[in-house]
Amino acid sequence: MDPRANSEAKIIPPEPLPFVSRRALRRVTDWMAPPEQCPNCGKVVELVSNSEIYGREFGDWPYAYRCIDHRGCDSYVGLHPNTDLPLGKLADSFERQARKDNKRYFMDVLSRQNWSRNQAYAWLAQRMGIPESECHWGLFSVRQAHMAGAICKEALEES
Repeated sequence: MDPRANSEAKIIPPEPLPFVSRRALRRVTDWMAPPEQCPNCGKVVELVSNSEIYGREFGDWPYAYRCIDHRGCDSYVGLHPNTDLPLGKLADSFERQARKDNKRYFMDVLSRQNWSRNQAYAWLAQRMGIPESECHWGLFSVRQAHMAGAICKEALEES
């Protein structure tokens, strides 16, 4: 959990965020510190309105962390609502596409098995041979996303 969630100190939101909610910070169970450096190219990361990525704002909390080399690296990640916390690690276009293409199979398994997200992630982590804390679509590399998708497709074919 983010240490600011239960702190008495005033939370000063980074620009351009209007606020950071303590209640929202407490809801984030897979806490990751806001990124300072792009894991893909090593350059500085900036906090922006997602309109700078998509051309217009999307969502109720339209903010993202983006690599300053957005024309070359193209890595970014959205934020948990009402916080300055990333939803995962910055991903380039290949990682985002691999996650998107394969996550649908995970969602189908979750639905078919009538599992909670936590149950589904625990199952997937065991099948992938990784710690549960590392098993999340927002953290997967291209290789991991394809592996997770293949595991989920296989489970769907077996059921």
